[in-house]
Amino acid sequence: MRTAWVMPGGSTFGAIQAGLATALFEADVKPDLLVGTSAGSLNAAWLAREPSKRGASKLRELWRSMRRSDIFPLQPTRFLAGKLGITNHLMASSGLARWVHRTLPYRTFEQAEVPLTVTATDVDTGDAVYFDRGPLLPPLVASCSIPGLFPPLKVNERWLVDGGAAAFMPISRAVELGAERVFVLPCGGDRPFTWQPRKRGVGAVATLPVPRTPPRSVSGVNGAALGASMLAAARLDLQLNSTRCDLYVLPAPSTAGLSPYSFSHSAALIDAAWNLTRAWFPHARPIPAGPVDSSGNPEQSQPSLTCG
Repeated sequence: MRTAWVMPGGSTFGAIQAGLATALFEADVKPDLLVGTSAGSLNAAWLAREPSKRGASKLRELWRSMRRSDIFPLQPTRFLAGKLGITNHLMASSGLARWVHRTLPYRTFEQAEVPLTVTATDVDTGDAVYFDRGPLLPPLVASCSIPGLFPPLKVNERWLVDGGAAAFMPISRAVELGAERVFVLPCGGDRPFTWQPRKRGVGAVATLPVPRTPPRSVSGVNGAALGASMLAAARLDLQLNSTRCDLYVLPAPSTAGLSPYSFSHSAALIDAAWNLTRAWFPHARPIPAGPVDSSGNPEQSQPSLTCG
């Protein structure tokens, strides 16, 4: 069976995928193709060059070495201009581009060991844009251009932003490319996660369920709404493709309460994801047909809400 790994986005929680990938390689599950979005596109690109246990080991070390200043450099003048509406972003993506150029050991899609697809979103049309040939760096930066945080990037005469807006979990693309078995490696899930920071000595525990309190800022509400729409689209993609391929969603730790812009929890998330998948794999089954949540669990019918 032709096997695809689908790697959705998740900002700094992309570290989780390094642990998930390690467990899959240990179970001798290797990708015949990789399809990534946002942070997942970066992970897919690194693994596409060396799809092996050794490649996963390098990916783990890469995430453990990442620092906020590498990807999210704070420039007060630019940040203020974005807050005042003078520009359409808060940070330049040049730091991200330099870091990817420095750490990625190849330059074109054709140099990958297995076929790689990177997903971005056309900001004018809302269409998903898929890249699988030519220069690698521009599509990767575009795929990670979080709307509002980083500026849109012009590639091939199209203005592009983060691929998660149009195809957060691009399972359908993997099936269109001939995948008969698909493993989704999420950047967050519903498994309890306890993190003990070394410096502060205070445990940070992911809360389940997440407290139902609305965000306190305009950007927070916008971000939450975008996240909700992406998860809704992911659920539909899972349901659509559960009958088109053998579809698996790997377990992942909850990221509730953790900052998506901090790398301080990367090592702990890697280890948690690694251990979860090790325990899950011997009993893994494809997700069932019908409505499921974003973790691949069957959904219970919800009662309708009325006002009055």
